[in-house]
Amino acid sequence: MTMSSVYVFIVFLLLLAQTKPTVCKTNSACTDNMDSMMFQVIWAGLKSLKHEPNNQNNGGKATGGKATGGSNYIQWGRSTCTNRNSELVYDGYTGGSSHTKEGSAVNDLCLPKQPQWGVYDAKVNNNPFVGAAVFNVYDIDIKNSLFDKSKYDMYSFPCAVCHTKIGSSILMIPGRKDCIGDWNKEYTGYLMSGFPDHKSATEYICVDADSERLKKASSWTNKRILYAVAAKCNGVLPCPPYVDGREMTCVVCSK
Repeated sequence: MTMSSVYVFIVFLLLLAQTKPTVCKTNSACTDNMDSMMFQVIWAGLKSLKHEPNNQNNGGKATGGKATGGSNYIQWGRSTCTNRNSELVYDGYTGGSSHTKEGSAVNDLCLPKQPQWGVYDAKVNNNPFVGAAVFNVYDIDIKNSLFDKSKYDMYSFPCAVCHTKIGSSILMIPGRKDCIGDWNKEYTGYLMSGFPDHKSATEYICVDADSERLKKASSWTNKRILYAVAAKCNGVLPCPPYVDGREMTCVVCSK
């Protein structure tokens, strides 16, 4: 029985237990009196239903405060979720396909640290594969930033799969460091993707501005290579406000 049902029942009992009931002089008067009592009970019940919290529409929380909603995102370049309203699902290694193969998979993956295997053979062939991704700072060298060549060039980097405790939608906004409207910032960084002259297609991802690094590669072979994305004034992109050749920021937001 819900709280509203209990409330209606109690009100009904109180009305029936009135110490000085109205004396009915005719059958019609008694009927009118009973109708009035029932109307009061129904109206009280409707008011209690109106004010009772709806557990299915309370920001992703069920009875008892246990989270049931939310959404997931990947924080590229970090092994932890930096927003205090998000919890870590798992951390791992940023991975992808080779930059030299035309048929390579486009999307980047967050590879867990503890893989589990099914059936397999011992052959190494030309099938699709996934390996670690590395930074290529290219011709940029800005100290104490994601483009610090001595710190990041040829290094692999981590990733964190995060779950928002509040909100149910995730949005990555390119060219922004702050969210728009009432969206909440999860993290901010720089837009990165593969090099346009490479054979494989890639996607844009938002790499944390304060990225961690893992292991330095000895070569570029069989690597997913990520470069900073710059704005291009190609005749139709408004410049200003965009600036030709300037590295693009990004922000991941939740709501």
